[in-house]
Amino acid sequence: MVRRWMAVTVLTMAVLIPAMAQPPAGRPGGPFGGRLGGPMLMVGLLRSPQVQQELKLTDQQKQQLEQLGEQWREKMRGLRDLPPEERRQKGEGMRAEVEKQLATILNEQQMKRLKQIALQVEGYAALERPEIADQVGLTKEQRQKIRDILRQAGEKRREAFQQGQGDRQAAFQRMREIRQWVDGEIEKLLTAEQKKKWQELIGEPFKFEGGFGGFGGARQRAQRQRART
Repeated sequence: MVRRWMAVTVLTMAVLIPAMAQPPAGRPGGPFGGRLGGPMLMVGLLRSPQVQQELKLTDQQKQQLEQLGEQWREKMRGLRDLPPEERRQKGEGMRAEVEKQLATILNEQQMKRLKQIALQVEGYAALERPEIADQVGLTKEQRQKIRDILRQAGEKRREAFQQGQGDRQAAFQRMREIRQWVDGEIEKLLTAEQKKKWQELIGEPFKFEGGFGGFGGARQRAQRQRART
């Protein structure tokens, strides 16, 4: 039962974290400035027993990370009712602080692997973040096209939520389809060299036991991306 709950939790993050970065219609930046996806996704992933095993966490680290997770989940709830600009500014500061605190608990190798797994889960939508775009070497034109793709994805998600009211399974399936569309469209924009740099960022594919539906596809996506480079 616990494993099933974790599967649903992580799969939900895999689909919704990219959605959180989508700007409201006509506005730049997401509800958290389009920057919280990586660190907050990492906090969520650290609740997975499989991720904990992959990172070889000690009992002390697990306890520290659980306390950190509770702390940040509470802070995230506190952002909900803030005006958009204030929420964006606070979100920017939180993003940096989350990663800083994680680095005090995890060693360098654990932190590197966690970032790789988070990028595999987040997919190409992570390229909206300037620090990831810089590492891959995206041009100004590519960055704009990615923002346009993610804006379209946001519109598709809003439409799916509206149409899927009362049918959560159908809505969730639509979210997965939109996620696949985003990855496919962004991948078309990348050069062979950029794909190679992306592969270096995501590292070896991480396999979630049992696949966990759409989220388990993170491993398959990573493998497909490797095959295309």
